[in-house]
Amino acid sequence: MIEAILLFRDALYGALVIALVCSALGVYVVLRRIVFVGASLAQMSTLGIAISFWLAGVGVAGVITRKPVILSLLATLLGVVFFATGMRRARIPADARIGVAYVVAGALAILFIAKAAVGEAHDIFLQGNILGITRGDWLVLLAVSVPVLLVHLLFYKEFLFISFDQETARTLGYRVERWTLLLYLTIGLSIAFAMQFAGLMLVFDFLVLPAVTGLLLARGMAGVFASAIGAGLAAAVIGFSLSVPFDLPTGPAIVAVSGALVIVAWLIRRLRER
Repeated sequence: MIEAILLFRDALYGALVIALVCSALGVYVVLRRIVFVGASLAQMSTLGIAISFWLAGVGVAGVITRKPVILSLLATLLGVVFFATGMRRARIPADARIGVAYVVAGALAILFIAKAAVGEAHDIFLQGNILGITRGDWLVLLAVSVPVLLVHLLFYKEFLFISFDQETARTLGYRVERWTLLLYLTIGLSIAFAMQFAGLMLVFDFLVLPAVTGLLLARGMAGVFASAIGAGLAAAVIGFSLSVPFDLPTGPAIVAVSGALVIVAWLIRRLRER
């Protein structure tokens, strides 16, 4: 069993990096009640990957087809700008804008993937190809994740403030829209790079379930972040360790463990309340 896991150790390292950064950022996603913004950004990232595969299938050569992350990142950043700017002044409600982006991006991604002459396209759409992560891949993920996490460490108070009480933040002179844009940029950047390996289901899982676990278990914000990150890393290790020797799909196995941790956290919370 251990030998089988060690054989895919680079994939495990990649899963841990994705779990770390997405679990930390997921706390803001849940706190700000923008879960479907995270889902929509993941869908738009998928659309970028799908377009890259489609272009490769029709014979377009170049860096954008060899590196799907380029179009994935571009599509995600367009989504970031769409969600982070102008929502307060828009006549269309924010949840409607999110719904439109989610549905349209998802439908277009399916259409491009259906026409992509690439065998792995359908798997990447949902499950990703996490077992295919190489040493170079997880080092790239780490190189992206470390600056993102450093930004969140440096501006921890500002991000929390605009997440809890935007009106008070505006009164005190905070440029809430700019801070929101920066927050969304860090989330979008992490999603874009994680999507090409982890797939839609797993990225969305890491953005939501560990944060829910942390909020159920901890009382202070430091504890919430620590619990969320711990839950994400634990789910990655346990799910990965079960999937490889037992020949289970890695992404769904990790998601199942994340769900189990949420249930355990909920039970612990109920016991505390009694």
